[in-house]
Amino acid sequence: MSKAADIYWGDANTGATTSRRAAITRKRRTPAAAATRKQTPWWLSFAIVVSIFVMLGVSINFRAFTEMQEEAGQNTRLAAQIQNLMDENLALQEEIHSLKSDPNVILREAKRIGIPLKGENVSVPKN
Repeated sequence: MSKAADIYWGDANTGATTSRRAAITRKRRTPAAAATRKQTPWWLSFAIVVSIFVMLGVSINFRAFTEMQEEAGQNTRLAAQIQNLMDENLALQEEIHSLKSDPNVILREAKRIGIPLKGENVSVPKN
């Protein structure tokens, strides 16, 4: 077999593959290599977890803040619209009252829409 084939499909009787793998793993697991590997400090893990929660809290609060601002703007617009409608309603109520009680306003509106008054001759054009 070729060298690559021996690595993957070594002969079980000779044990060539297993001894080679054992030597590689022994090299990786030497105590000197483990001592040179640095462990991360506990505060770094804590800082990462805290920063994730802070970012999550900020994003949730920012979203709520923007929604609140939009609702406050909508509330202002609706309050202005309500005020305009109330003013218009008051003006219409005053006009209704004057149409019911003031004879001069009644005559003016009758002339405006073309209703003839008592004793007034209406001219009709002949074709």
